[in-house]
Amino acid sequence: MTARIPETIRLVIFDFDGVIADSEAIALEELAAEMTERGAAVSYEEARALFLGVSTARHMDYIAERTGAPCVPDFPDVWHARLYRRYRSELAAMDGIAGLLDDLERQGIACCIASGGSPQRIGFALDCLGLTDRFAGAAFSAEAVPRGKPAPDLFLHAAAEMGYAPGESVVVEDAVAGAEAAGAAGMACIGFLGGSHLEGHRDAQRRLLCEAGARTAVESHGALGALLLPATACSRGPA
Repeated sequence: MTARIPETIRLVIFDFDGVIADSEAIALEELAAEMTERGAAVSYEEARALFLGVSTARHMDYIAERTGAPCVPDFPDVWHARLYRRYRSELAAMDGIAGLLDDLERQGIACCIASGGSPQRIGFALDCLGLTDRFAGAAFSAEAVPRGKPAPDLFLHAAAEMGYAPGESVVVEDAVAGAEAAGAAGMACIGFLGGSHLEGHRDAQRRLLCEAGARTAVESHGALGALLLPATACSRGPA
């Protein structure tokens, strides 16, 4: 399903990794390394193809499938510890995101995060980026819903918590699973291709995102703002 971008946008729902934070390369590198150490050998490129935008539960299922034994429950904590060591020194916000958030706020457009990551990982990364206050009470994890992306549960939960209807919302996603989830939720989706993890793959990812239901795909937050802001002049607060 491909929903149209509403004439009046009242809520923008951002995926986090690869959209707000340029974190996907770090996450995928450490995910592949930890999976391989646990006997489920996977390369960075395979991890990017298989796991972009999906929940930690899916990572653990994959390890169990490949090894023939249940994934040890400490996997999320060990993987996150690897991420956090690198986040402290390497994590950066996506170019232009702060300005876009400012522009949307000036227009009265609500913004939130809906991520397959755990609440702890989202919170740690927001602290590293200095964006904790910006998304206070507006960062939602797949752990809060029965099913992660590509199911619609997370986006529907985020919109409901923020006080908006699906038809008033636009999702910004870098992952096919996220684009599919937006369509299933009846929300318009714009693909985002600016992350460093998509270098050399942007044309292919653009095609995959549009096939999955994104209306279009952009390579910068400046281009994203050009799509979002003209439609916001009549925006209102929550009903």
